[in-house]
Amino acid sequence: MDQPYAPTPPSDTAKAVAELKALPTFEETQAQVQAAVDEIAAATSAVVPLAKWENLHGASTDICEHPYEQSDGKRMFLPDRVAANVAVSEAEWAQIFQIAKDASAKVGATEIQAMHDEPGYHDVGFYGPAGLFIKVGYQGNLGISGYTGCRLPQAQK
Repeated sequence: MDQPYAPTPPSDTAKAVAELKALPTFEETQAQVQAAVDEIAAATSAVVPLAKWENLHGASTDICEHPYEQSDGKRMFLPDRVAANVAVSEAEWAQIFQIAKDASAKVGATEIQAMHDEPGYHDVGFYGPAGLFIKVGYQGNLGISGYTGCRLPQAQK
């Protein structure tokens, strides 16, 4: 199966492009999501001073998926930030969750989805328009992920 989705119909593509035009540019969103990830890491380090952050890989940029695949949009997965082998109490996790919630809200990622939320194992995503998300998690390691969702580059707006 080479193409899992049929191409987006022209009327839906027009709606998707209109949605993207109303959002910040790809470049603006990239900077905003990076700032939110940096804010979460810095504030988390104040809560858990032994957290030493590193990037696991570089950023990856690609074209957008359905229903934006026929737009000129781009998307970026920012480098995952990880603080390995740190102990985090449930009280500290509650603070980290609030830090992430507040920072994510600044970029419009206000829909919360918890994949896991139990003592010692947390995996929570904050979602926004056109796929944007910021995720935080803990299971012996702290992790932060950021994704721009689909956005139009400045040159395409």
